[in-house]
Amino acid sequence: MLKSKRTPILPPPSPEKKYEIIINSEQCDGCELCLTFCPKDLIEISEDKFNSRMLHYAIVLKPEECAGCRHCERLCPTVSLYILEKDNNEVINNE
Repeated sequence: MLKSKRTPILPPPSPEKKYEIIINSEQCDGCELCLTFCPKDLIEISEDKFNSRMLHYAIVLKPEECAGCRHCERLCPTVSLYILEKDNNEVINNE
């Protein structure tokens, strides 16, 4: 019998990296999957804003706290968001 070792699809987030959640509000349909599975509760659905399709969309509450787990990115059915990855050195040097 073959045994396989389970490994994550993506490597774990790196402490040397800084992450930012980018959301395309026009594509988002407000399904709430991203906010349901965000382990840090960084995303919510706008209550008073609508996109051009008259749908509430996801917004990022605390972008600087993103750990880069990519749960939201992988679960989004409309591919409305992605994680931008930056080196801490780049972030420090550019500020």
